[in-house]
Amino acid sequence: MRDEKIELFNGQENLCILHISDVHVWFSRRILNELKRIIFKVSPELIILTGDYYDTPKGAYLFKSFLSEIASYFTIVFIRGNHDFLWGRKVFNLLLDIPNCFYVGDALCSFVSRRGNKYNVGAWKHRALFQSKSTEKNIMLIHNPEKLFLDGLRHINLVLAGHLHGGQFIFFTYKRSHYPGSLIYKHCSDRKQLNDTTLIVSKGIGDSVPFRFNCPREVVRITIE
Repeated sequence: MRDEKIELFNGQENLCILHISDVHVWFSRRILNELKRIIFKVSPELIILTGDYYDTPKGAYLFKSFLSEIASYFTIVFIRGNHDFLWGRKVFNLLLDIPNCFYVGDALCSFVSRRGNKYNVGAWKHRALFQSKSTEKNIMLIHNPEKLFLDGLRHINLVLAGHLHGGQFIFFTYKRSHYPGSLIYKHCSDRKQLNDTTLIVSKGIGDSVPFRFNCPREVVRITIE
């Protein structure tokens, strides 16, 4: 597990977000059982998922069962990734309409923390819906951070992304960017500051092609203060 901290409320907040991406379930619950163990150990206020949950229809059914169970205890907000399109809308729709589990492909989701601070969570394609309010913070979700551009980040405090898997092979890391992946992908990094917006990218917890070097699978625990 990787830990990140970001100050958005001048130390007047203590929100724990668990950021999960790129699960890539095939036919087994093994990785989901490990995720469940981590989630209940961390006990976050909010779970955010940034795509690529399954690589087979069987994996979609397994992931739906997982979401239904976890959402009984924790609030979940999610988008979908490119692999979630592979088997069509009918298969992806298995993940919709789960109580306390909010798909933000079509609208923003408002979340109020235990300390009473308000967040608007939504997808990159609906970036025009975000407004600047001093009492609220905006969290944008995107699967592939390479699609970001600076003009689209107005009013956005935090962006969470996945997709790049850290490049899967990391020979060295410089200023939190991973090489050789960063030679191809400008956001092959753990974290970047893009003007006033913080970008946090997960290396993911699963792979379609299960070969990594010096690139640990991870979930990201984010503390907002």
